[in-house]
Amino acid sequence: MPATKSQLRRRLFIILRTFAPFLLALVRSKIPLGDRAGAERRAAARLREALERLGIVFIKVGQVVGVRTDTLSKAYCDELAKLQHSVMPVPIHVVKPYLEREYGRVLSEIFESFDPQPLATASLGQVHRARWRGEELVVKFLKPDTAEVLDTDFQLIEWGANILKRFSKTDVWEDLVSVLGRFEKGFREETDFTIERAHGDRIRRILLPYDDIIVPEMVPQLCTKNVVAMEFIQGTRISDAEKIRRLGVNPTRMLNRLVEMYAHMILFEGYYHADPHPGNFLVLDDGRLALLDFGMVQTVSDQTRSALYDTLRAALSGNTDRVVDGFYKVGLIPADTPRDKAKAAIQKIGEVNFTQSVTSNRIQAVGKAVEQSKVRFTMPEDLAYAFRLIQMLEGVASYYQPGWNIIANGGKGLQAAIEEFARAKPPVTEEKARTNGRPTTDRTPGESPARRFFSVLRETLLPFADRIDEVRAEEEVASGQQSAASS
Repeated sequence: MPATKSQLRRRLFIILRTFAPFLLALVRSKIPLGDRAGAERRAAARLREALERLGIVFIKVGQVVGVRTDTLSKAYCDELAKLQHSVMPVPIHVVKPYLEREYGRVLSEIFESFDPQPLATASLGQVHRARWRGEELVVKFLKPDTAEVLDTDFQLIEWGANILKRFSKTDVWEDLVSVLGRFEKGFREETDFTIERAHGDRIRRILLPYDDIIVPEMVPQLCTKNVVAMEFIQGTRISDAEKIRRLGVNPTRMLNRLVEMYAHMILFEGYYHADPHPGNFLVLDDGRLALLDFGMVQTVSDQTRSALYDTLRAALSGNTDRVVDGFYKVGLIPADTPRDKAKAAIQKIGEVNFTQSVTSNRIQAVGKAVEQSKVRFTMPEDLAYAFRLIQMLEGVASYYQPGWNIIANGGKGLQAAIEEFARAKPPVTEEKARTNGRPTTDRTPGESPARRFFSVLRETLLPFADRIDEVRAEEEVASGQQSAASS
């Protein structure tokens, strides 16, 4: 139900009032007197507290910004990192009756144990550890009043964007309103945990071919619209770079694997996990990677996937003309943009990405190059989350390599995913469907449509390839005989 004007004004007043302590602390931190480091830490803490109090949309923004350890000061990174897993928790005296209403039973009748202390509290959900039928699980529930706050905040954001659109002579606000629609849809899906359960099951099947990637198995008997339960996985948060290095994990190999995994989901399946903040990745002691939280999943159309595939291949081979073609096909550049201007802008952006090792300088240089080019870059709706995803992956990588970017440093992972198109994979077996030694019994994994297509294509073309090899061999033999005869 849409918020009334009075509700919107009240929410706007709450937002301004909530940010006031941070703005005051920020001004104090800029005054060149006293303990400036301490003042900056206090300002960072006030910002984190404000984002927590304002709820899901603001926390998500803080999570995206907070992973940029190469663009923010340590004080702000340390505070915003807390938004990944330790937002202010809902107390157990609220949690217990809430879950009992969901299940229609007393918790002690369902679970052998239920930890009153949350494992993690995020923007819209809270996670507790529990034991059920001898299995260690995590139980995640939707925090009260989340849907209502989401309604009001998106109305406010759209209202503000529409006002700015009236006074601005550029098309950026029109693009922003379009992109906001995609983000709002994603956030609303995230509040329905029946959708999250379905996402988790599907992504688990998609990633079964990857032996070193774990996706927890859902427990359907304990899932409702507002609650999702899944197996518990023990690991180290990916942001703990020092501990992960002590485990003997090669960071470069791990980051390439992350890029390959996401390229696989986007290019092969057109269906991908769209919330890759550090709190959603665990590294197991044996080096395997666990992917968590499936509330935010996005899709990419077949047409966009095809164009992306061609563009990535062209970029990795250094074919600028084909990259320009790809930008037009994907919709990143309007069709009426002069090609010479588009090519010059893309070349400059590519040059910046390869030559700027400091992320803040790179972002500034890219913005300057776009501005000077006078080319209007647009954001296709089904790529809105993909670009957010790239920013967050770069943020995760910055814990290990400041300045890492997906264009200059993620090429091996992209190349591995692209090469996967050219070779067939064996079908996923029930044995491979085991997670932590436990076989699944209620779901049968299958090949993706894309993989089936390439398997069939390979089987169809293989006889022709063999015949070509035979003809080539016969020609080489004949040529050798001719050379021998002439000599």
